[in-house]
Amino acid sequence: MRGAAAVAAISAVFAAGACSGGAAEEGGAASEPGSDAVAEAERLYQILNESWAIEDELLTIELRVAKRCMEDAGFQVHDPAVFQETDFSSYGTAGFLTDAPVRAVPTPEAAEEWGFGVWTEFVGNPGNEELAEELLTPEARAAFNMPEGDYEAPDESEWDAEGEEYQSEWIEAYTGSPAIPSDVKGPEPDFAAPMGGCELEMVETIYGEPYTVDIGGEGDSDGDGVEEDDESYTATHEPSPVAEIEDFEDYGNLLARLDGEDVAFETCLIDSGYEGWELGDSFYPPLWEYFGSMYDPAYFEQYGEEGLEVPEAPEEIPGDFMGVLELERAMAVDFAACGRESGLREAIVQGWAAILVEAYQPLETDIVAWQEKMQGHLDDAQDYLQG
Repeated sequence: MRGAAAVAAISAVFAAGACSGGAAEEGGAASEPGSDAVAEAERLYQILNESWAIEDELLTIELRVAKRCMEDAGFQVHDPAVFQETDFSSYGTAGFLTDAPVRAVPTPEAAEEWGFGVWTEFVGNPGNEELAEELLTPEARAAFNMPEGDYEAPDESEWDAEGEEYQSEWIEAYTGSPAIPSDVKGPEPDFAAPMGGCELEMVETIYGEPYTVDIGGEGDSDGDGVEEDDESYTATHEPSPVAEIEDFEDYGNLLARLDGEDVAFETCLIDSGYEGWELGDSFYPPLWEYFGSMYDPAYFEQYGEEGLEVPEAPEEIPGDFMGVLELERAMAVDFAACGRESGLREAIVQGWAAILVEAYQPLETDIVAWQEKMQGHLDDAQDYLQG
C-alpha cells in the first residue's frame, strides 16, 4: 500500500479513532457519565490531537526524504498524487464532541448563529460563493469539523506535460517495480508489488524497515463457505494504537446510558409545536432532508430518498438561501431549548465522554509510547536531511 493509498488508509485510522467505542467491551473499565468523565475525555482527546500532528509531520518528512532520493536519481517533476501532504491535525478541532450526536441538540448560542449546521452542506453550491465566504468562518468550520479551507485539487499540469515515458520511469524509480497501464489516465504503480525503489530507501532511512500491518481474517466474507486467509499490508511506519479501536455505527451504547432524557426531549418538541420530530436511534431526525429540500429543491427532486418520513415543510418557504438559514436557526433555537429543558444535551455530552474514556484510557500508555517512538524517527530524519 503506497502513496495516495497509504494516506487514505491512515485517514481511515484516525477518523475511526475519533468516533469509536468498541474497545470499551474488551477491557476498558466502565466510566460513569459526569463532569469527571468530561474532563478526562478532554484530556485524552488532546493526546489524540498530538498523535494527529505527529502523523502530519511523519508524512511530510517522508515526502522530503523520498523527494531527495528521486531528485538524486534525476527526477525533478513529481507525481502530485503521491507527493501530497496531509492535515490530520485539523481534524477534531471541536474537541471530544467532534463526532458526538449533538447536531439536533445544539447549544443555544450555536443554534442562534449556525442553526443545525445543515446549511454548511449546501452553501458551497454554485451561486453561493459570497455567502460561503461570509458564513464559513474559522469558528464555523471548526464547529462542524470542516477543513480550514476549501479543497484544491493538486496541480497536475507539469506531471502531465512530462508524458507517459517519463511517468513510467518515475514510477519505477519510486516504487521499484515497472509501471502498469491504466485505463483511466496514464501509467500507474503496481500496488500488488513489494515496496522498493526510493520509497523503500526512504523507509529504511527513517524507520529501518517497512511495517507490516495485520488486518486479520475476514471469515467467510464472500459467502462461498470458505474461510478467507489472514490479510496484511505494508506501511511505511507503525500505525497509532488508536487503530486497535473498533468503530461503531449505531448509538446503542449511548442510548443505554440515558435515563428518559430522550423521551422528555421529544415531549418538549411536541409541546413546542414540533410533532413528528423523533430522534431515532442515531439521535438525528431528518433535518438534512427537511432543510436540504429547501436549500436545493432540484437535487432532492432528483435524488431524494423515497419512503423516508419527513415532517411537512412550512406553507411558505423562503426563496433565498439566507431566508432558509433564518428558518433553520429559529427551529434550532427551539430544539436547543428542549435539549436544555429535558437534560438531553448534557446527558449526551456526559455519556459520550464516558464512552470515549472507556475506549481510549486503556490505550493511553501505548499511544504515548508510539508518540515518543515516532518523535525519535522524526529527529533522525531531520538529522539526515540536514547532513
